[in-house]
Amino acid sequence: MAEDRRLVLLAQGGDRVAFGALVQKYTGVVRALVAARVGWGADADDGTQDVFLLALRRLSSLTEPERFAGWIARIATNRGLEMLRRAAPRRTASLDAIPVEPAAVAAPDRVETEDEVGRMLAAITTLDETTQLIVALRYRQELPVKEIAVRLGLQPPAVSMRLTRGLRRLREHLTESSS
Repeated sequence: MAEDRRLVLLAQGGDRVAFGALVQKYTGVVRALVAARVGWGADADDGTQDVFLLALRRLSSLTEPERFAGWIARIATNRGLEMLRRAAPRRTASLDAIPVEPAAVAAPDRVETEDEVGRMLAAITTLDETTQLIVALRYRQELPVKEIAVRLGLQPPAVSMRLTRGLRRLREHLTESSS
């Protein structure tokens, strides 16, 4: 996307306001990707902050500034997985025990209880990373398919297909886990 490219180039040149604009634009997606692994709450907040600090340190290594969305999503996914691995001995066996903010989770169907939110987070982690990002951009950032395609450098039909298949997989996983 041209706006991301412009902001990244400015930020790579030391413009903190431009980097702040990127943080503001992508905080919701980054937090959703981290929270899909560690749950909503302080861990997701800490992980989100870590992602942006790491991105700031590594920003000069981003050679394709227009691909910032995918780059930051990869960092968020990796940070969430790293946090999950570190916390594994302390975690309960069930994701349902993770404290969550039900109103903060955007999902294809209305999620009303913490148990449902836990199942939704578990289901999201079964999707491939690109599909997770597409679902987060669509339902967390409420972006249209065309905008998601531009941000990720994909064709709109490919985004629609991934979104449709991802939602189908989420519904199947949720149906299986509620049985």
